[in-house]
Amino acid sequence: MGRAAIALTVAAALTASACPTLAEAAGWSMTVPTAGYCVPAPDDGNYVPRVVGALGVGAVATRPIAILDTGVDPSVPQLAGRVGQGYDALTGAPVSDDPSGHGTEVAGLAAASGPGVLGVAPASPILPIRIFDANRASSAGGVAKGIALAVARGAGVIVVGGSGPLAGASEDDVAMVAHAVDAAFAKGVLVVAAMGDDTAVNTPTIPAALPHVLVAGAATATPSRSAAVNTGPWLDLLVPAEGIEGPLPSALCVHGFGFSTGSSFAAPSLGAAAALVTARRPGLTVQQYFELIRRAGTDIGQIGRDDDSGYGILNVATALSAAPQPKETSPEVDDDPFWVRGPYAKAHPSLLTKTKLRFKANGSVSPAKDPSDVYRVQLTKRERMVVTVAAADPTALLELAILGPRAGDFDVSEGLDENRLVATGGLSNDPQLEITASATGTYYIAVESAEAVDADDPTAVAADLEPYQVSAYKQHRTVKKKKK
Repeated sequence: MGRAAIALTVAAALTASACPTLAEAAGWSMTVPTAGYCVPAPDDGNYVPRVVGALGVGAVATRPIAILDTGVDPSVPQLAGRVGQGYDALTGAPVSDDPSGHGTEVAGLAAASGPGVLGVAPASPILPIRIFDANRASSAGGVAKGIALAVARGAGVIVVGGSGPLAGASEDDVAMVAHAVDAAFAKGVLVVAAMGDDTAVNTPTIPAALPHVLVAGAATATPSRSAAVNTGPWLDLLVPAEGIEGPLPSALCVHGFGFSTGSSFAAPSLGAAAALVTARRPGLTVQQYFELIRRAGTDIGQIGRDDDSGYGILNVATALSAAPQPKETSPEVDDDPFWVRGPYAKAHPSLLTKTKLRFKANGSVSPAKDPSDVYRVQLTKRERMVVTVAAADPTALLELAILGPRAGDFDVSEGLDENRLVATGGLSNDPQLEITASATGTYYIAVESAEAVDADDPTAVAADLEPYQVSAYKQHRTVKKKKK
């Protein structure tokens, strides 16, 4: 299952506006488990923040953590005074309860301040967004609208309490959720999702397998990946979430705590860590935060990142101290022409203009996390442009294409050839192309990574990040006059 099956046909579900209307789509759904077994207060309520290195951080004021789940009960003492007004994603109606208890437990693992249990970010405010119905099921429309509503209500980090199998999802379903994630990312809001628990190998789920999503899997106390957690190139970090306790509404549990296992209980701790890092380390780009957080792991299993455990066990101290990745010339999101023109053009200026005849930029792509980069350039009629890309890793494989002024909003992610004027047609370490403009206008240079998963070998480990340098120059071709 490659990128083409995960990020296709976005245009079918979106308009060319900056914030397309998100319509309900039928067919695909995801569910979350019931809340944990009702138990008394744990003997070690600091277990999760201690394991992930968050105990010494202290009370840090962060932007709200949006919990996209079954709701959050504001009366639980561990979240007292920090639960904002909740909303139903599909209706927009205010909600102030949690009939399931799952969302309250998730919120507590993110931000509980005691008694009995401590979350990773115990001073963070919580923004409840209900996306699951009474059967704990949600749709693509519910997830997408929930993300958009959380951004509109001022969330700094969004935690999606689950992921559903890509199998059965329509192209419109995938497009709807993918656009909502990218639109949030473009506004500096990180989306965190659970990897999914189905013991599958390299089986993509939504939203976990989409680009620009931070993905958490459940870890045991060993530590190791919990046996039920799905594996694949989308997994970023493991978080203790096997046999852990979080707060429950008193109406559901007289003792006030739930005992739970699963990736949906790992995601809130990763989301809380993201909230802490963005609050404590201001001034970074959203892409720098994204890479910094997902790489902040204590390695287990194979050396380095692997599809079984990602970067290892979440380590908040590492995320707060590690050097960020260099700032790239073209800020994310830049995966398609849609994201570098129109309302996003100011953040993505043309790199070739009437007066600027050459440019050089450093970038990076990731098969699972950031599969393509698109650069805008201005060409006049009969100008010749030569583009060269050089991958930093001699074994990395990249594809290069140049799209014309009529390029569709999502031609790159859809893999459409109609507006590709030239393309390498294959993968290379140092692809090069040239064109002569047939008309004056905006053209697009697209650098694409190899597939995230080899369809012929689902156990193969894909590359994670592929740095490269792209350079281009242009020159005007004069037409020689014929001698009389």
